[in-house]
Amino acid sequence: MPIEVRNVRTEDEFDRWCDAIDVGFQAPYNRGDGRRRRPRYPDLGRTWSAFDGDDIVGTLVSLPMELTMPGLRRISLDGISAVTVAPTHRRQGVLSRMMAAGLTEAKERGDAVAGLVAAEYPIYGRFGFGPATEAAQWTVDARNLRFRRDLPGRMELVDADTALAEAPALYDRVRAGLPGAVTRERWRWARDTGHDRPEGSPPPKDKLHALCRDEAGQVVGYVEYRFTERWTNQRPNNSIQASNLVALNPLYEARLWKFLTDHDWVTEVVGPDQDRFDPLWRDLLVDRRMAVAGDAWDFLWLRVLDPAAYLSARTYAKADRLVLRIEDKSGFARGDYAIESGADGSGECVPCQDAPDLALPVDVLGSISLGGYSPSRYRALELVEEYTPGAADRLTTMFSTSLAPHSPMIF
Repeated sequence: MPIEVRNVRTEDEFDRWCDAIDVGFQAPYNRGDGRRRRPRYPDLGRTWSAFDGDDIVGTLVSLPMELTMPGLRRISLDGISAVTVAPTHRRQGVLSRMMAAGLTEAKERGDAVAGLVAAEYPIYGRFGFGPATEAAQWTVDARNLRFRRDLPGRMELVDADTALAEAPALYDRVRAGLPGAVTRERWRWARDTGHDRPEGSPPPKDKLHALCRDEAGQVVGYVEYRFTERWTNQRPNNSIQASNLVALNPLYEARLWKFLTDHDWVTEVVGPDQDRFDPLWRDLLVDRRMAVAGDAWDFLWLRVLDPAAYLSARTYAKADRLVLRIEDKSGFARGDYAIESGADGSGECVPCQDAPDLALPVDVLGSISLGGYSPSRYRALELVEEYTPGAADRLTTMFSTSLAPHSPMIF
């Protein structure tokens, strides 16, 4: 029987779809939890599955999200998640068919771009995705962390209910001013604060929540954290694992780190694994070597579906006009497009028939589009072809941003 790729249609299929995800993500102990997850994915028309008879052998979900662009305009993003293929059905084109169906629907829906966080690097370039942001996990020495200046903000420990009431609104304020940031649905906050849990499970007691308030009492920072107890030579050598560390600016972010390192018995604080690759707060340290990057990795991957709409949604660093030839084997973005930007930073991208100044594949377009990677970099690697000398450098200037884009949430 041929494999059928289609949307999930019934509650029973949805429950089995959830079980397939749990097996694919190597968490089979979560099976049977589909009923609780239905509010997370209410639109079954965005849940894709591969069926081999009655067996679900592939999963993919398309999440309605927003992406903040350079210039701080927010556009719709087709957020790809929950991608699995059963080990019994690998190398049979299952993922290719699910991805093609999902991206076709996204293009028809009017989404100019799709995005995902890649667990494995080699998979998604063949579907036109390119890495657009980088992330790192920072570890600080709590015994020797000192700052060059006093830090603003007043810290307070809060309960999980207060955290759920305050943290989502703060995150929305942060993402509105952060190119590369995406929507974080409320159910993710409910899960992380212990409000969304399997039936009969007690509220978690190992997580603590803290808010930072400014002089007016407004919430300007939030962090969730837990302890790991260790003793070395009869001395406390504990660590803190922080997650969902969110702040309105680098000073308040530094204040959160200081709060974490101020705990007695703690010698090390490990931050979220989706932190900035080069955080500004680190420059406030007396000794920058007290904060060390551990795992550093590509994070948000972007797949442009409509170059005209997508590139018209961002601002530009310099007035110029260039024609790009976008190469896309799937056809979604293929064509020649003129980008014209003004002195005020505004810009417009339209299909055109003019001779191109440079050609680039669609995955490279996704990588450079937020300013995190430069066209000149890819020209040096001969992944961008210049027809007009200097065009890659000109595009690099147009696309440049004052700060690298950052996406602070796994989805």
